[in-house]
Amino acid sequence: MRPTGAAGRRRVLVIGNLTIDDVVLSDGAVRMGSPGGNAVYAVLAARLWNPAAGIVTRRGDDLPPGILDELERLGVDTSGVRAVPGPTVRNWVVYEEDGRRHWIYRTPRERSLEVAVRPEDIPGEWLGDDPPPVVHVAAMPLTAAAALVDHVRGRAPGALVTLDTHEDWAGETEAVLDLAARVDVFLPSREELAELAGYDDPARAASWLRGRGVPAVVVKRGAGGALVDTGEGPPVEVPAVPAAVADVTGAGDTFCGATAAALAAGLPLLEAVRRGAATASWAIAEFGSLALAGLDPVSALRRFEAAGTAGAADGAPGAEDPAPYDIDVMRREIAMIPDVIARHLADPDGEVAGLADALTGQGVEHLFLVGCGDSYFAGMATALAFQRHAGISARAVHALDFARYQVRYLPERSAVVCVSFSGKVGRTTEAAVQARRFGHLAVALTNNRGGALAEAADRVLPVDVPTLGFSPGTSTYLGMVATLADLAVRWGRARGRDVAAARAALDGAPSLARRTLAANAGPADKAARVLATHAWTAFLGAGPNEASAKFGAAKLFEGPQLVGVSTNVEEWAHEEYFVTSAGTPVVLIAPSGAGADRAAEILSEIDFVGALPVVVSDAVPGSSALHLPLAPGLPEEFSPLLAALPLSLLGFHLAEALGKKSYNFPSEAVRTEHYETIHRVVIGEPA
Repeated sequence: MRPTGAAGRRRVLVIGNLTIDDVVLSDGAVRMGSPGGNAVYAVLAARLWNPAAGIVTRRGDDLPPGILDELERLGVDTSGVRAVPGPTVRNWVVYEEDGRRHWIYRTPRERSLEVAVRPEDIPGEWLGDDPPPVVHVAAMPLTAAAALVDHVRGRAPGALVTLDTHEDWAGETEAVLDLAARVDVFLPSREELAELAGYDDPARAASWLRGRGVPAVVVKRGAGGALVDTGEGPPVEVPAVPAAVADVTGAGDTFCGATAAALAAGLPLLEAVRRGAATASWAIAEFGSLALAGLDPVSALRRFEAAGTAGAADGAPGAEDPAPYDIDVMRREIAMIPDVIARHLADPDGEVAGLADALTGQGVEHLFLVGCGDSYFAGMATALAFQRHAGISARAVHALDFARYQVRYLPERSAVVCVSFSGKVGRTTEAAVQARRFGHLAVALTNNRGGALAEAADRVLPVDVPTLGFSPGTSTYLGMVATLADLAVRWGRARGRDVAAARAALDGAPSLARRTLAANAGPADKAARVLATHAWTAFLGAGPNEASAKFGAAKLFEGPQLVGVSTNVEEWAHEEYFVTSAGTPVVLIAPSGAGADRAAEILSEIDFVGALPVVVSDAVPGSSALHLPLAPGLPEEFSPLLAALPLSLLGFHLAEALGKKSYNFPSEAVRTEHYETIHRVVIGEPA
């Protein structure tokens, strides 16, 4: 069998050993001929997070046929299993009552070297995939691992390679460091890292590895969870998921396989590691390598989300534990944004490309982007991208206005994208219902495939952003903006337009987002401490960044709970000008583009009245304004992807400066009433 992933999804290859284990449990029960080996544990975990999972290993001629049949039944591609003459490596695995294990080789120890995987065992077509695969090299002799890594690098330069350590690598420090620097993610256990570094301090040792050229380090710490060091900020600890432990055999391999598969599915490393930790906890709760056989990908995701590991789907708390309300949730979610953008631009499941083809096939010429709050702002932020790159008429309309005042009068060949991260917002659901009632295609852009909005729409365009608790939406907003921007470009390509330059610019957004966040770490905090002394702040923007102005004002309402007023750059001179006095803060979002010259003129007027300007731009302002810099390089139609970053930081630092510790509601009754008001679906009769 050879499953093929959806367009854009990377295949995950697990390379390692396959054994036959004869197990003796502490109660005397014996299980003969069980599948074993690190490749089996890893690939059974991998297939829960990526359906395109394949195993590369060697088997002897005595392997029971049912073992490969079972792997295939569970969705694993076994065409990378090579038969070699002689026996499969076989072990007695004896368990004591206290959980200790004893391994007794039933085949000669040298047989392990004879059946070690070789580069030519990897199916050539797997390394020729587009996009290139994620390749996990499980624990094996150092020379074998090095040969495999070099082969993958030579045949698939764009592959992402993860590498586990082997207990036999002790004493080979320089060779191990050289190999670890040639992979993308190095996953040593705490004990093996201590042996390598010469001391037991995971954070310090991980930093040492990074200094020796290792791109990213994930330290497996057993019951202590994992430590992730990518060099972008301090190391991050991912806690282990509590579990009733029955058998820890293969826990590290399970963790590695799930992590590699989540990376192949497009998740950022930190989120992939969280899935690895959860999957390992499920595996150790039962005996044997087939502990995960009873789970399928859908069940695994539901179990992961039900445990609260990914946060609540609508950004509201999923449990009564006060931790999800902590103000630091906002900071941590902001730090995730570059990876969130990267994942959504990659279209890992081919959903965006599929919708682009469908819209083209149906001859859609008019697009309406509807939503409430941040979801409405996401449509405003991307309408220009649709016009410029898809070549269609695009307009953002508030969901209430669309459902009650606009829907009856839409032109022919219209489609409606109804945006709601939670998938529960009543007015957006009403917009989808009314769009279909009047004969228009309704698409739900949502994180909730089973929500009311998804059920009301013709099709769903999923936006998958892990949330860490309850906080003002930041990463969720950018996930929606990135998905819509990606749709604009893919739709243009499907319509035969030249979008090569737009694609290249958009693909550079994650890197520019990282640079923008880093550049604003100090300036955003400084600006927040100035704004914290004022009762209200005006936010100005034009074109797609009028949405950024609305987003920035919203973060003041939601975070520090200050008054934020948003308006068009031009409108400020006609309205808010009359209530702006000396020292009044005005945040001007003005990246390079069609409105930049007028923004510069308005900035002069802000200076003239003695107000306090804060400028969000890729150009240094020509005044004494506080500058929140954007990394240069994105065209104006994509600039909201960057402009939201300093505005998010501004909201967080304002809350921090005002001593806010959490985002909880005054009472549970208030929280319930709030969400019931937003989620209540009432279908009205449009004008």
